[in-house]
Amino acid sequence: MGHGNLSDLVFLLLVGVVVQWFGFSETLFEDHAPFKAQFDTKSKGPGMDASIKLGGGLLLMIALTLSGVKWNPINGKMSGFGGFIGAAYIAFSQFKADSDVFVPRLFYVYAAVLLLGALHIMVFPSNPVPEKTPDTKNNHGNFSDLFALGLIASAALGVFYPEHLFQDVGPLKAQFATKSADLDAMIKFNSCLLLTIGLMLSSVKWNPINGKMAGLGGFIAAGYTAFSSFKADGDVFVPRVFYIYAALIFLGAVHIFLFPSNKAAKKPEGKKA
Repeated sequence: MGHGNLSDLVFLLLVGVVVQWFGFSETLFEDHAPFKAQFDTKSKGPGMDASIKLGGGLLLMIALTLSGVKWNPINGKMSGFGGFIGAAYIAFSQFKADSDVFVPRLFYVYAAVLLLGALHIMVFPSNPVPEKTPDTKNNHGNFSDLFALGLIASAALGVFYPEHLFQDVGPLKAQFATKSADLDAMIKFNSCLLLTIGLMLSSVKWNPINGKMAGLGGFIAAGYTAFSSFKADGDVFVPRVFYIYAALIFLGAVHIFLFPSNKAAKKPEGKKA
């Protein structure tokens, strides 16, 4: 079953975070006992705003994927691994950003929610492995894998070489103008989410059912990311890296929503439709 389990609880928690980031992003710059402000008000600006909107869109896609896929001991392994890595690195980066002192901040809460979802789908999935049929295609080597590689590469660059976001590269203009500790934290956070989505795209055998919610999340994430980037540049299109993220997510969503590689899995005999 795809609903009514722990992945659905994580879905609801993540949707709550998305609502916060999309509609009440100012709360990230305020103390909320016992949590200290995630960001300093000095870091506010078009670049930070676009990064928060990107993060909200990525969280929404992860939330809808968690709820829409029937997780089993196979398709949850890579996806869960991505969530584990993402959650651990978010928490570690926050700890280092606070000079190796634990300061209660919302990033720890978000990391815990992501970890909870990863734990469920990787270690305690709700469904058995579906029986293979002649119609079951390998989930590697198709378009979802191609876009997954693009997202994983983007995530690696964000973690290991974030400087590329502050430089002009060919026709691409620098995504950000000035560096800050808060912006660095957002780059790392979003990179972890890109990794998780990339591994989800690659590991799930997408069909006309399980790709619908994930694809919808991808459409929203891609559209809002592109829109936020456009608004950040004063309603002028300036080629930047965020548009590449949006394109990769959008094309991945088109594949899993409209052109999945597999047919819908048959229900086990004796189960009611």
